[in-house]
Amino acid sequence: MDISVVVTSITVMGLLMLIGSLFAYKVHITEETKHVLIQIIINVGIPSIILNGVFKTESMDLLLNQVYIVFGLSIVFHTTALFVSWMFAQLFRFESIFAKKMAILSAFGNTGFIGIPICTTLFGPTGGLLAAIFDAGIDIVFFTIVVFMLQSGARFDIRQFKSLLNLPVLAIVVGLSIAFIGYEPPAFVKQLTGMLSGLVTPLAMLYTGMLLPPLFQQQKMFFYPQIGFPLAMRLLIIPIMTMLAMSVTPFDPLIKNLITILSAMPTLMMAAILFSRYTTGDEDKAVLTTVYSTLLSLLTLPFISLLVVWWGLI
Repeated sequence: MDISVVVTSITVMGLLMLIGSLFAYKVHITEETKHVLIQIIINVGIPSIILNGVFKTESMDLLLNQVYIVFGLSIVFHTTALFVSWMFAQLFRFESIFAKKMAILSAFGNTGFIGIPICTTLFGPTGGLLAAIFDAGIDIVFFTIVVFMLQSGARFDIRQFKSLLNLPVLAIVVGLSIAFIGYEPPAFVKQLTGMLSGLVTPLAMLYTGMLLPPLFQQQKMFFYPQIGFPLAMRLLIIPIMTMLAMSVTPFDPLIKNLITILSAMPTLMMAAILFSRYTTGDEDKAVLTTVYSTLLSLLTLPFISLLVVWWGLI
């Protein structure tokens, strides 16, 4: 992993977030504007990244093998991270439901909205595709184990899986089907997906930056006493543990580096929505954790990358 590429990429993304924040200070960003940006990013940009990754990968056999490995690792990683975070939360003697919430904020990173663009920048089109596969694994764990933890009745509902039916997942299915049968898409399709995939990183960072000014202007609470726990777990402890675990595995260096980078993503935005739906209170804590972890990740991501290079573990 080239640390200079990581630092440069994170610096550019930080500047894009700054531009988005400055823009939001000058112009009122409506809910309709946010909705349009989200729809473009999630339903146009990310599917294009996935398909572009398939189209630009030369060895389909190698790609399919990497996909299976990354998807399996994602499920194992997030299940393990959730359990380890919950154990640490117990050591801090957090109240039962609050300990679960702190574990969720610690274990799940924003591997989709932020992770896919970063991995596309660092590892190319194939990296973006594998990051999307990793994000698909997080959805499996998030909408089964996490919902089970938060529900008071602890009952499983098959309808929880409806969130998995979306365009990025459809793009994964279509893309892998194309790779499996060896179909060669027309040149204009390749060019179109390549151009659309370039939208995701700048739009995602600009959108994230636009969220900051309104939040700090309206938010009555800027910190909560336990915020250091999920920030330390999400941005430092879990990535370092992941890096050490990856160093003793026989996987391809691309997979090791990609999993390590994705393990250091800031807190998943969906956590606040699940807290609101299945429990009472603590939505503000989830939002604050997401915001601060996103800002701090601009520093911790290069730090984790530096550790990888310095120790030569991957």
